[in-house]
Amino acid sequence: MKRRNFLAGTAAAGFAAAAPAVEGGNQFYELRFYKVRNDQTKQRERLIEFLKNEHLPMTRRLGVGPVGYFQVHLGPDMPRIVTLTAYGSDAEIGAKQRAMMEDEKWMKALEEAGRGAPLFDRVQAWLLRAFDGMKKLEVPPEKKGGGAHFFDLRIYESASFDRHYRKVEMFNDGGEIAIFRRCGLNPVFFGQTLFGAKMPNLVYMLWYDDWNAREAAWGKFRNDPDWERIRRDPKYANTVSNITNTFLQPLEFSPIR
Repeated sequence: MKRRNFLAGTAAAGFAAAAPAVEGGNQFYELRFYKVRNDQTKQRERLIEFLKNEHLPMTRRLGVGPVGYFQVHLGPDMPRIVTLTAYGSDAEIGAKQRAMMEDEKWMKALEEAGRGAPLFDRVQAWLLRAFDGMKKLEVPPEKKGGGAHFFDLRIYESASFDRHYRKVEMFNDGGEIAIFRRCGLNPVFFGQTLFGAKMPNLVYMLWYDDWNAREAAWGKFRNDPDWERIRRDPKYANTVSNITNTFLQPLEFSPIR
């Protein structure tokens, strides 16, 4: 058996029992955090070129996505590159991973990249399931006047799974997502982390036209009467123990921008 076919079968095996995609079902999101070095090898620049010239074309050939590529503007563990990939279902994850391993051009690109200096120092991957209150990723509309939007990537950690589930419920059933939208906190996705670090946690991404729009939207949210009401509800008390906020700028070739 060829090594590539063996790997493809192994990758798909973990999803063999997954249910087929259901119309209107929840998407799944893969977040990857690439830690790169500031050194003479220009690691960051080489990784960006690889994502642009090899990874993005592969996703288009195989129908993977939507996808997004970002650099950290301000946040922990800089410098980092962040990628976002959406899948229609858990079954689609296995199918697309198999298709990647059977794509000759992609496998050749990985092989050639492996011969040179490493493209990154470390990579951490997270798998998220979309919230019931927002089952699909929403790509921001084209920015008026051109250019790219400004993005927040926010992680809400909880001290226990019970508190975590109640915070997810606060978004889904308590109305927090609707309040976000009304206040100009424009969501790209909301996801519950299934595999990753800092669990239990949820992750979401927001977009704005610029920094001033972000500040205005959060100011409006903090003073929203519906937000005041639900945050004072005892069942949602102490549901978040730590928040990590990372400001992202999309790379110039990112479809999500």
